[in-house]
Amino acid sequence: MSADLLSARLRERIFDAFPVTQPSFLRLLALLDIEATDAVPTAAVTLGERSRLQINPQFADRMCLTDHDLVMLVLHELHHVALGHTRLFPRITRVQNWAFDCVINAQLSRLFPQPCWTSLYRRSYRADQFPEALLRPPEGWRRTDERWLPGRAGDVHRALYSDLSVSYTDLYGLLQQLLLEAGPSFDLDPLLGNHARQAQDGIAPDVLRELREILAQWPMVDRLSGRDQGNERTSDTVEKATAQRQAVAQIRRALLSVAAIGEFGLVRGSPVSRPVPSVLPYAPRPARCDFLSAALGSPALLHATTLQDSQPAMRERTHVYLDVSGSMHGELPLIYAALHPLLAYLHSRVHLFSTEVADISLPQLLRGVRTTTGGTDIGPVTQHMLDGRVGRAVIITDGWVGDVPGEHARRLAQRRTRVAAVISARGDPSFARKLDGRVWKLPALEKT
Repeated sequence: MSADLLSARLRERIFDAFPVTQPSFLRLLALLDIEATDAVPTAAVTLGERSRLQINPQFADRMCLTDHDLVMLVLHELHHVALGHTRLFPRITRVQNWAFDCVINAQLSRLFPQPCWTSLYRRSYRADQFPEALLRPPEGWRRTDERWLPGRAGDVHRALYSDLSVSYTDLYGLLQQLLLEAGPSFDLDPLLGNHARQAQDGIAPDVLRELREILAQWPMVDRLSGRDQGNERTSDTVEKATAQRQAVAQIRRALLSVAAIGEFGLVRGSPVSRPVPSVLPYAPRPARCDFLSAALGSPALLHATTLQDSQPAMRERTHVYLDVSGSMHGELPLIYAALHPLLAYLHSRVHLFSTEVADISLPQLLRGVRTTTGGTDIGPVTQHMLDGRVGRAVIITDGWVGDVPGEHARRLAQRRTRVAAVISARGDPSFARKLDGRVWKLPALEKT
């Protein structure tokens, strides 16, 4: 099997299995090329102008027996990137590398404590051998028969895998000192992933942007559990109901901004008068047959006529292109919910897009159907608009969709295609300028 096909299958498997509770890392993952290669023994993330997540396919086949295992491996690598590698911590010695892996594996295990998620770590490391036991949950974890390491190592193990009050900095120091005291007799290799120092210059700007967002929100360096001294009081949570109302309002404004009077979709508008076939108990304009029927003693009870009926104005339903790439994963549930009360505005087919466009029906939208390749590209969207001769469209996305092809922009402008964009809270609206589209911003949906 070719390397390109292996990489494509690996990417599809990762995005299909990734948990919706990790939207920040999904956005970061969507910015990395995923490469199946034997150039690394396990997995690694290369930093540079073309950042790549590299996974050894033989290692993945041998150790990642389930999709849960593969996700935990990927999250392990993304945590190394999010923490900044040598930018935040000078990971020079094997002991420091080992301590860093201990903390990452513990954080992931606490985030996903079910056995199906922690199985990769439990298979990779022995529970009764120090120091590798610190890289996995203890036997019987979260049951009544927990078996911790003895002595001080057990104290550190509990600090990693239970709700004890300990800061990350203190824990890092404890692990480092503990392993240093143990001497050089322990084999600290191999570890999951590639731990070589990497150059910090030339990181792709979009990757660096996502790293800053993750690091700005991640409390791991300051607080491991929720029972320390705390920090200044903050208010940064958006109520779900409020966020949904705001999302509905913004999407409605975008839909109405491109709508046009037509015959196909009902929205509010000025009443219009239309002829409607009807009957009356009298003849508005008597005909000869009416007089004849009356003279014979059998007048007609009902008379066919045409009445003018006042009906609301009709507007053409708008085509909605919804970004379902990996970077939108955490925002999609609320966006889907926000579209429910707006069905009367929508075309009968909603166009989901990633690196290709997939149409779904409105009933499928109500069921939350999502079809995606994981990546993002605006080119197939504008091509779909040209091929379908779409006159008005709303694009809902985070904006990280690449550049609009110049020829597509020119042809859409010639056709006077009306486009509006609804952008996620931290999204980039710059692509909409090429489409001469007005932009609306959504609330911070992923914090609900």
